[in-house]
Amino acid sequence: MNHHHLLPPSSDLLLLFVASVLGSAHCVGMCGPYVAICAARLAPQGASAASCFLVRMLFNAGRVATYVVIGWVAGSFGQIATAAALPLGLPGAVAIGAGLVAGMFALVLMGVLKDPARMLARAGLDVMIRGGLLRAFKAPGLLAPVFLGSLQGAFPCAMVYAAASRAATAGNATKGAMTMLVFGLGTVPAIFALSTLPAALMRRLHTRRGAGIPLLAVAMLLILRGTAAFGLIDHSWLW
Repeated sequence: MNHHHLLPPSSDLLLLFVASVLGSAHCVGMCGPYVAICAARLAPQGASAASCFLVRMLFNAGRVATYVVIGWVAGSFGQIATAAALPLGLPGAVAIGAGLVAGMFALVLMGVLKDPARMLARAGLDVMIRGGLLRAFKAPGLLAPVFLGSLQGAFPCAMVYAAASRAATAGNATKGAMTMLVFGLGTVPAIFALSTLPAALMRRLHTRRGAGIPLLAVAMLLILRGTAAFGLIDHSWLW
């Protein structure tokens, strides 16, 4: 058995992408009002189709950029934690820990557990983020939608935290950022639709629970990867 297979393969990134596509529709509930306000202010009725499209793309670019930063930070901490765990004989601790966290948030999306991200919202984190609205609206030119999108990317969200857990096992900051880039790109269609389609139509897309299934699969792969690093099972092409 290979006890030194510490950097995870990318076999679960497709699952993460699918989860982000399915789960991003739940943003209608959490982020819908925010996105609607931004769309109304930045691309009001009467604006050209090209102008509306550009604003929405810049908004999504800012949001995905926030996810990439989160991935960079998570990947950095994961790399440090892995380096610290090796001398202690705990090569798979980071992967197992990340798998447990990702699994918890997957169960949140599936409705099995209560969402701890809402506790952060009640604690005022989202209020602090929303407090940047006025400053972002006053940003010059096309910087406004970028700043507003970056704020939305920082909202408390179980799905983002699950993805960040996966990014922590990526091996380094760059790979962590790339992991969250994959996740962020999967959320673009729903957020783009949220700013263009009627809210009533978007609410009919009940995909939050479905997103928990591929995320739970990602969590299981992470746990298996960590278990294999301990030499308890063999590594495979999946882990």
